[in-house]
Amino acid sequence: MPRRSAITTAAALALLLVPIAIALDASGYLTPRILLVWRALITTMAVTFIIGTPAGSQPDLVARMVLPHVSAQLGQPLVIENQAGGNGIIGSAAVARAAPDGYTLLVATPSMIITAMMLTKSIPYDSLKDFAPVTAAVEPFTSLLVHPGVPARNVKELIEWVKKNPGKVSYASSGVGSVFHMVGELFNQAAGTDIVHVPYKSVPPAVQAVVANEVPMTYAAISNAAPQARGGKVRIVAVLEKSRFSGMPDLPTVGETLAGFEKPPSWFGYLAPAGTPPAILNRLQQSVVKAMAAPDVKKSFDDLALGIIGNTPTEFSAQIKAGFDIYARAIKSSAGHASKSTNRGLTHARLSQAFSGFFRRHVTWVCAGAWRSEEH
Repeated sequence: MPRRSAITTAAALALLLVPIAIALDASGYLTPRILLVWRALITTMAVTFIIGTPAGSQPDLVARMVLPHVSAQLGQPLVIENQAGGNGIIGSAAVARAAPDGYTLLVATPSMIITAMMLTKSIPYDSLKDFAPVTAAVEPFTSLLVHPGVPARNVKELIEWVKKNPGKVSYASSGVGSVFHMVGELFNQAAGTDIVHVPYKSVPPAVQAVVANEVPMTYAAISNAAPQARGGKVRIVAVLEKSRFSGMPDLPTVGETLAGFEKPPSWFGYLAPAGTPPAILNRLQQSVVKAMAAPDVKKSFDDLALGIIGNTPTEFSAQIKAGFDIYARAIKSSAGHASKSTNRGLTHARLSQAFSGFFRRHVTWVCAGAWRSEEH
């Protein structure tokens, strides 16, 4: 057998034996010679990060920032594949179908894992069954911003202004079903307002729409809003997270004024195919956490207003499940306001159908935050 063919065959065999060998490696049963050969084989195989968003997007940038450090931690090459399209469903489906061996990871956002299941009629995976969470890496600090002509410098004044102009105020979002669409509906619910949803294709056009005064307000990552705020083209009113952003410590949170407001999760996380052994998940999680602690990575995250999470697989799994409840409330609220939205938004019937259909087919709230999958 030619040398190259023999190496390829050995690597393929090693790949098939990954779960068993990882367990034996951890147990100490492998002899030193076998262990040396095994580790030499697995370190020649690349780990693929599949990203469901385009190159240059924030999830893509985060993955590329940590990639060299994760590669060094694992002692293996890493490659990135951008499989954008279908709101991240294409890339997510590819990972759901992949072998559970630790060599394929999904770089995901809640829109791929949570809202896609709620708002997409036919989806080729079940987020609660087809993935093994590794870690929620980071979450962008996000903001509520308005056009400088809006007579409001804080959340209280904004709500008062909106209520004096019922049905006349609109907000831009980064798309139907996006986290900022959900934020807008939860704000309406908590504040008792009827701000009309106007969806755009992504965050930058939504921010630009406020700059151009096409719409008076929007929600966006601070990294998108800050350059325009420094130029006096928009005014940042508040942070959407529960805690203040250290880079803008004088900027209050929405929750400081609006007690019932809770922003839906907007993490960038890593998931493996379901069935990936816990030993592999833990090793990957530890590698990502150590990579994010590197000084150059931390500085880049600070510059982009990204807060580090780095939770465990178990904690990330609980975070995903809790996210379904938060987004469900947002979708229900959106259904109640959809009849007042522009023709670019979802209709009341479509949102109601999406909301009720999801719970009928997939998830029933049973008690105290527990979820039970019923029909798959």
